[in-house]
Formats: sequence, structure tokens, C-alpha cells
Amino acid sequence: MKAKSLPLVLLLFNAPAIADTAADFYKGKTMTLVIGMAPPDQHDNDGRTLARHIGKYIPGNPNIIIQNMPGAGALKAAQYLAHIAPRDGLTFALLQRGVYMMPLLGYPDATYDPLKFSFIGSRSPETSITVVWHQARVKTIQQAMQEEVVLASAGGGGDGNVLPFLYNETLGTKFKVIGGYPGGGEMNLAVERREVDGRGGWSMGAMRGTHEDWYQEKKVTILLQHGLRKHSEIPDVPLAQDMAKNEDDRSLIELFGKQQGIGFAFVAPTDVPADRLKALREAFVKTMQDPAYLAEASNMKADVNPLSAAQMEALVRDIYATPRAIVDRAKRILIANGAKLN
Repeated sequence: MKAKSLPLVLLLFNAPAIADTAADFYKGKTMTLVIGMAPPDQHDNDGRTLARHIGKYIPGNPNIIIQNMPGAGALKAAQYLAHIAPRDGLTFALLQRGVYMMPLLGYPDATYDPLKFSFIGSRSPETSITVVWHQARVKTIQQAMQEEVVLASAGGGGDGNVLPFLYNETLGTKFKVIGGYPGGGEMNLAVERREVDGRGGWSMGAMRGTHEDWYQEKKVTILLQHGLRKHSEIPDVPLAQDMAKNEDDRSLIELFGKQQGIGFAFVAPTDVPADRLKALREAFVKTMQDPAYLAEASNMKADVNPLSAAQMEALVRDIYATPRAIVDRAKRILIANGAKLN
């Protein structure tokens, strides 16, 4: 698997001096990568894979350890990154996409500004899918508009908790969400044991990375996909915004499609020293082009189509420029389905 070229990778004229300064800092140090989900989960797989390779591209070659911090769709990890984590360049995080929109939607515990995170890069935009176990009664999204479908969720503002409610409002589906699962592994067990019918807001790459057999052997049926565009491998599965009944519904669905565009994104706390942040961003770019990393990503069935830090920031800024009427409608939908929002 080859990574596509990354724009906006700019080298400063004083790069050697900056690299030397960063190397002096990172030499002999241990970095912490905080992952907002519990294993087994694609976020955990993704973070651990990056951690095995990025250290050789960071000046000084620091060691990197993993700290899993699950809770409320990675909200706990986002709060830690914003308010507690050291800002010295030794801590960075892989969060779920939903945490970037939680403050916009008024989640009371989302007391951080995503635009103040120090963006590093994203491995790829993502397509979210809604799936049901092959023995479920419902086989199509149209059928899900006629009878109840029970979906597992980690709760909070994560995709698996938010998107089904969005679809109920805009598409007329009858999804019922059961929250509180710690991570993807527990949700998958619930699906397999038939405690629930399926999962919503599940990354296509995560499904293939953790359960390729489910995909190849058609143990799950994909009802719907959601993102900026259709995934190339499932062109016949409906795209959520294409099923919208009017432009208002489409605009609302597309807001959450931009969230999918953030993908598997790595960020650091605010105010990381400039030389260290630059070193982390450049190390990320080099890792995305590393043959050994790409081989592991390929084995995980993970797309590598990276976004630079600048592209990530532009996408989050676009989300926060959403007209107030669309945001207010999203909040009304979530409140009507039990969310406690400001």
C-alpha cells in the first residue's frame, strides 16, 4: 500500500537548528500516546502501529508507550489532553472523531476547544457504516425505516451514539441505541451474541481491521455508509446524505460527514513548543511513507491517505463555521433522544 503525497509539508530555513534542539530534548525520553478507546479496537490497533514506527523519525528517537483512556466516546481522553496532559511535547493522542464536535453540540463535559489542540496529522479520512448481524431480520436501510433495530454504542458523543439518532430524524429509521459499552471489542461481542442487532457509526477500516472475516464471509450486512463520499469497496451501499429528503436534512447529514473526514487523527495539547511540534508533524509525514508502517497498515486493511496538520485544522474550522440553525437542529435531535446538552 502506498501513501498519497502530502501537501503543505514545509521545511523552515532553520530546520537543522530546530532538529538539533528537538533531538536534545527527546533523546533518552519516553513519550506517551493516549488512545481514547479500549482494546480490542481499531483505534488501539492504529495507535500501537504508529507508535512502533514514528519514534525513529522523531529527533532523538524517544521511546513511546501506550496509555488507553476509554470513556464516553473518547471524551475522557480529550478532556485529559486539554486540561491535564503535559504540554512539553511528550504526550499526544488518538481520539475518536466525535470529540471534535462535542463542544459545538454543547456536551456539558466537553470543556475544551478542539481548535486549540496541536494537530499532527490523520492517517486517513474515514467512512462510517451501520451494520447488522447476518441473522437480523432487517437487511436494508429501507427495512430499518419500518421496524426497530437495536445498536450497540460506547455512549457520549461518539459516532455510534449520535449517528443513529441523526438517521432517525432525517431518514425515518427506527434505530434504538444501547450505550455504555467500553469499546469496540465489547460492542462486537454484543453483536455476535445477539444482545443487539448491530452497530452504527463503525469505521469501515475498523470493521475490516478487527473483523475481516465478518466482511469477507458476509457475517454482517452493511445498511448505510456515511462520509464525505462513498467508500470505493461498497459502491452499492447507500450514502446517508444521498437519501436525504430535502436540503436541510442533507446539510445536517453532511455536517457529520465532515466529522468522518477527520478520520484517525493524532493531536497534541495546546502550546507544545514550536520546534517539538514541527518535529512531530514531520515524523508523522515520514511514518505515513515508511514501507514497514505501510505493510502493517495493509495487514490491518487500513487505508493510508493522510491529512496534514493544516488540512485537519481547516476541516475542524469548517465544522465550527456551520450555520447556527443546523447546529441547533442537531442539538434538538440529541436532546430528544436523551442527551444532556448545554
